[in-house]
Amino acid sequence: MRAILRNKVMSALLILVGGAIYGAYSFSEFINGQAKSMSEEITNMDREISSLKGELNRIKKFAENIPAVKQSFREQSLQLDSVLESIPRSFEFNTLLKRFNLLAQNAGVEVASFRPQSGESEQGYFKSATIDLNIKGGFVPTLVFLDQISKLKRVVAFDEIRMTVTRGAATPGKETSSTDTVVKLRAYRLSDT
Repeated sequence: MRAILRNKVMSALLILVGGAIYGAYSFSEFINGQAKSMSEEITNMDREISSLKGELNRIKKFAENIPAVKQSFREQSLQLDSVLESIPRSFEFNTLLKRFNLLAQNAGVEVASFRPQSGESEQGYFKSATIDLNIKGGFVPTLVFLDQISKLKRVVAFDEIRMTVTRGAATPGKETSSTDTVVKLRAYRLSDT
């Protein structure tokens, strides 16, 4: 009976030792193989999480900056509108003539003729066209009118100004003078390029 008990204990001990050896071998296999690959996978996931956090922070900063960017676009749009008012995309001779007539009325002179010349001159980012303008009125009102033209937002340059003074008698003993003024102007527009 002792021998049987001893055999049973030895068998159990052998099974335990074999199980422990097998467990140690399996654990060693796990540590050497799967644990390393799991560790690498965890490291890769940590890198990816870090990268995604960085991307999320970048997107948050971008989103926080949207109002400032919108304000900047509004300001640039206003600046562009101002530039387009100064140098429009087309010559808009009708609008320019209406503006000149209004200025002439305010100054007390008359725009006798307004003749845009054919042909355009290319000058980098813009084109120019010559306009012949004939003005009739007093000397001082003519100067006021020319000054108002020079102060327009629309870029218009004077190429030539010729004034002819005509004297006439309005009442006995008093002479009045009238001025015929021929002006060559240059109007500008943005080039199509």
